[in-house]
Amino acid sequence: MISFGVAIVVCGLAIRFGDKPARRVGMITLGGWVVSLIVFRNSARFADIGLMAVDGVIAALFVWVSLSSRRLWTVVVAAFQMLGVASHLATVIDHRVTINTYKLSLAVWSYGILVMLAVAVWRHWREQRRVADERV
Repeated sequence: MISFGVAIVVCGLAIRFGDKPARRVGMITLGGWVVSLIVFRNSARFADIGLMAVDGVIAALFVWVSLSSRRLWTVVVAAFQMLGVASHLATVIDHRVTINTYKLSLAVWSYGILVMLAVAVWRHWREQRRVADERV
């Protein structure tokens, strides 16, 4: 639940202070977390197919944001999400991948997305302040 709290804060800041791509990524990320909480099945042995489907849709949406915004950080966010989907696939294909490795990899990629989003919002906010200071 700490991760969800961090996601709410970062996505909320993105929606409030970010530019258009950051707002989109923030809304997609927050929506994905909520839907993931709904479809999540806690299994000690197997990957969650419902969660994999949600992450696949989110990856497609991140690619769409990346193609429509042409910002480098959006490419990195889409790549992190695709690595998360690859983690799902690796666990489904090879049962030697432990469930703890699977969960850790999903956490790493999701935190990577949140860090990239936070940096993008901070840079946009800083740029807006710089422009406002130049006007005065």
